[in-house]
Amino acid sequence: MQKWPEEAIQIIKRLQQENQELKKKITLLEKRLRMYENPHTPSSQQRFKGGFKGDNIPHSKRGAPKGHRGATRKVPKPDEVISVTADECPFCGRNPGESKEVETALIEELPTPRKIKVTQYEFHTYECPHCGSRFTTSHKDYPSKGVFGVNLLTYITMLKFHLRGVIRRVQGFLRHLCDFDISVKGINDVLFRVCDACKNEYYRLLHRVRQARWRHTDETGVSVNGKNWWLWSFRTDMDESFVVIRDSRGKKVLEEILGEDYTGADVTDGWRAYKNLKVVQRCWAHLLREVDSNRNVSEKGEALSKEMHKRYRLLKEFLGKDPPMSERKRQKNIWDKELLEIVEQYDSSLNTRSLVTYLKNGLGCWYTCLLYPGMQPTNNLGEQAIREHVIMRKIIGTFRSIEGSENYQYIASMFATWGLQGKNIFEELVKLLRKELCLS
Repeated sequence: MQKWPEEAIQIIKRLQQENQELKKKITLLEKRLRMYENPHTPSSQQRFKGGFKGDNIPHSKRGAPKGHRGATRKVPKPDEVISVTADECPFCGRNPGESKEVETALIEELPTPRKIKVTQYEFHTYECPHCGSRFTTSHKDYPSKGVFGVNLLTYITMLKFHLRGVIRRVQGFLRHLCDFDISVKGINDVLFRVCDACKNEYYRLLHRVRQARWRHTDETGVSVNGKNWWLWSFRTDMDESFVVIRDSRGKKVLEEILGEDYTGADVTDGWRAYKNLKVVQRCWAHLLREVDSNRNVSEKGEALSKEMHKRYRLLKEFLGKDPPMSERKRQKNIWDKELLEIVEQYDSSLNTRSLVTYLKNGLGCWYTCLLYPGMQPTNNLGEQAIREHVIMRKIIGTFRSIEGSENYQYIASMFATWGLQGKNIFEELVKLLRKELCLS
């Protein structure tokens, strides 16, 4: 038997030691990576959607989906035509006569910023000579409280919530652009006044959420006074968005918001607080991320991932045909039974048991969308509705009072609903404030 040279033996030992150290580092880095990239990470936040070179993960294409309508702006009609003519030739100084041709060019421009307008109202008191009644006049633009008009209240609110402005920056913007001085407390008072005006519409919106055909529900963590609270978002089939901030992520929030007599179904992820809802559509996007996270662990894991992707494609193709309800019910029964067979088939494998448990916990809820024409099989719309609040959370860091978090709910719900419905947020807020604050 050939004896290895001592030098080669030392090299082998050194390489084996380095190999062990590298394996430990890889394991540590994989654990750290799972903090940012795991099955529960929304697709919008996944940093490595396509995986790395050599990974057995289908690569995704960045950009708009196929069939997306372009964003090319329409050519606007001019509000004013300025004819640029010449009275003398720039070369010889004589009259050039009639022009030979005309070129046109469009420029879009903002008018010069308007300064604050101060209006004095004179309310006359009358005593009717016919009936003896005494009354004082009112005006539709005069707010019942405060000295700021509806347009100014709306402007400040838009700067703070729609453009996500810090209050001191809002203060500076108003001073430099509108020549309007207002203190930080004054801005806060304005926002509180607007929030109070939104309350009635906010609770009317809550009633519509409870009566919706279905809701996309999601939640995310927020900080209130430095403590961990939760922002819940409910988006209805009519593109209405309702926001609440509570100190709980449990079922008691759902019981509070939905009440006892709510109708319709709820599209949710697998969070345990949702398990007691009456009718649920479990999110397929979460399911596919779960099975993909385990596809390289074993052959059964890869087979289960392929099977669920195949079933999701079949579901989307079936929904795309918009079949009648009788066919939808029949197909749901068939697919529910097939999922039960898949659970029994893969339940014996240790490598896929956690995935099978995830699938088993949602049995009966993976194809609910078949019974609700128009409902999506994923909760992507719910996650989209909550993104704006995540951005605001990153900007402000924390709500510095419970009252501040409550006020955010009212305005955020109004703005989100108007935005989803394609309405002009500024105009809608003006109408709401005029209705709630003015005397008429």
